[in-house]
Amino acid sequence: MNLSIGWRSRRQKNEVSFLVLGLIFILVLLSSLPVMAGNSSGAYYHWSAGRLFWFMVISDTHIGTSGSQDTDYLDWAVREGREVINPLFMVNAGDLTDSTNGGLLPNGPYQEEWDSYYQILDQAGIDDSFYYDIPGNHDAYNDPDLAYYRFNSIQGRATGNHQHSWLREFDFGSYHFFGISTAGNDGAPFSIWPWDNYGDHAGLDADELAYIETELEKYPESELTLVFGHHPFEPGYFAWNDTGLTYGLEPFLDLIEDYNISLYGFGHTHNYRENFYYDRLSRGVFYLNLASLGESDENHYAVMAIDGNGLSVISAQAQEWPVVLITAPVDWGLGDDPNPFACEIPQGRANPVRALVFDVLPVTQVQFSLDETGIWQDMQQVDQGPIWVGFWDAVNSPAGFHVIKVRALGTDTVTDQVKFFVDPSCYIGDSDRDGDMDGVDLAAFLEDCQAEVMVDFASAFGGTGAVTPNIGSMACARWPSNMLLNSDTFQWPTKE
Repeated sequence: MNLSIGWRSRRQKNEVSFLVLGLIFILVLLSSLPVMAGNSSGAYYHWSAGRLFWFMVISDTHIGTSGSQDTDYLDWAVREGREVINPLFMVNAGDLTDSTNGGLLPNGPYQEEWDSYYQILDQAGIDDSFYYDIPGNHDAYNDPDLAYYRFNSIQGRATGNHQHSWLREFDFGSYHFFGISTAGNDGAPFSIWPWDNYGDHAGLDADELAYIETELEKYPESELTLVFGHHPFEPGYFAWNDTGLTYGLEPFLDLIEDYNISLYGFGHTHNYRENFYYDRLSRGVFYLNLASLGESDENHYAVMAIDGNGLSVISAQAQEWPVVLITAPVDWGLGDDPNPFACEIPQGRANPVRALVFDVLPVTQVQFSLDETGIWQDMQQVDQGPIWVGFWDAVNSPAGFHVIKVRALGTDTVTDQVKFFVDPSCYIGDSDRDGDMDGVDLAAFLEDCQAEVMVDFASAFGGTGAVTPNIGSMACARWPSNMLLNSDTFQWPTKE
């Protein structure tokens, strides 16, 4: 059924009461709706930092290549980088070793390279609960069983497997992460011939695909599912000689589609790029190409954050600080413009701006500025940690796209910026800036409300999987209904 509640001006007291009771009823009902796993379009603009976490991603460490960047930067990443950023976990997306022993061609494997790789990690106290390393083509040449990977990598030693699935659970939801093995399984040697894919017969066989699907089926309640591999889906992604998957791509894309996978992150090309991949996918997948920690000149690693189910990412240089990443609002320019996984922002009186700032030295000041006005407003540090928060009054901000910049002063001055969309139909906000959506905030919404409030019960109960109810000016598109109010703190304001 459909229920419409209209409000165009101040009306009779009974009409106000009907709206209030209707809103309470809607919120109670919608809070119990099921959420489909991996809802890539489920980002919501949350008013506190309580639904924010972050992790590090590196790739192509190439231990054993000529020079010392390979070992120096990996040691830095798992020591100073880990200590300062304090990520929830770290992913290494393959080509852990170079298989050249300092030469030109990968004709290994070489145990000396694997010993060096493992020693750096072991001496830094890295274990399999924190560090998720997956094989690349350089780890698979001349090794059909991936024995060197299984006996010398962190995850290989711990599990004996070459694909890995892990879950991180919070009181606001669980998140599924997956490291898949795209390296070829034939143990072919490196080849100089492009028509042989340089010996890189990358792909996913039937057993690997079956394992991936089995793991995806285990976590139907996960908020998001993020997958990491080594190869791009198709050859020639960055350069003409980039290799891609030679088998298993179509069934893997079917899994991405069926399980709403939000991200596929990979290395291999030594080039950092943010894109969306849409071929055979109705929604697309965020397609993140990581550069090389061991061989690239820049963009050596990335910090990824999830804030209100919105993805944010920033690439950074090893040994350089600070690193600044805006996590709210979500960047509409991330990977595509507009980013299909972003959400709209209300014309609120206290819209939050949230950023992560990491520095080896104390950060003395963090500020934000809107739309090139040149006016910078101070942000406040949360609990002496890397999270900084500011608030801006968006009541007079016109509908449409805007840009927020955040700059941090520490070891150096560094700026990040995001593009976002203001939607006048979104009124609810943390008006008293207490970090919760409670009765005071809803009362402010009712005071401000001018647009018609439409509630479509059919969309809430008539669909399958995750269906976001159309709540008009109560919430922006893609906001989960159970995030509108915190049921633990909600108290309806008493009548005077």
